[in-house]
Amino acid sequence: MKSKADYRQLFKRNMEELSNSTAKEESNNLCDLMKRQSYYQKAELIGLFISKGREVDTTSLIEAAWYAGKRIAVPKVIKGTREMTFYSITSFKDLEPTFFGLSEPKPDQCHKVDSSQIDLMIVPGLGFDKAGYRIGYGGGYYDTYLKSYDGVTTALAYSCQLVDKLPTEAHDQKVDHLLAPDGVLL
Repeated sequence: MKSKADYRQLFKRNMEELSNSTAKEESNNLCDLMKRQSYYQKAELIGLFISKGREVDTTSLIEAAWYAGKRIAVPKVIKGTREMTFYSITSFKDLEPTFFGLSEPKPDQCHKVDSSQIDLMIVPGLGFDKAGYRIGYGGGYYDTYLKSYDGVTTALAYSCQLVDKLPTEAHDQKVDHLLAPDGVLL
């Protein structure tokens, strides 16, 4: 079996080779599919990532959630640790550019959200397997956060981000639900 580093390279290459039209079409399909899930419809406060680069575009999902009266919380990395804190945002103006091309909430303008308040967590990743395990960028931030998160977790994956089985370690956290352009995998 390939190593996590091998899979990271593979998924990054796959995403770089994804055409703009395919990325847009699959992102739109994934966001539409998410909005039809009962756990999404029931959620009042959704924790999710602000997409960057070739990740599944979460912009329209965030806008649709706001339109539906849902609250959105996004992460801010705590420098020098493998931890992050979520803050509620009400506008994209609540974000600022930080390191690694991330957009994070401005803590002086946003309210900190405890993990127990988040009904649904939409988790990013470079790649996913059919059991719901993921490979991220290697920082361990989401694995650390999800260890103490008791709500529903889900992920959105392009077709090129899916494999049958990924190598896992004891600290790896899997998602409860996995959505792909072809439908619900978990």
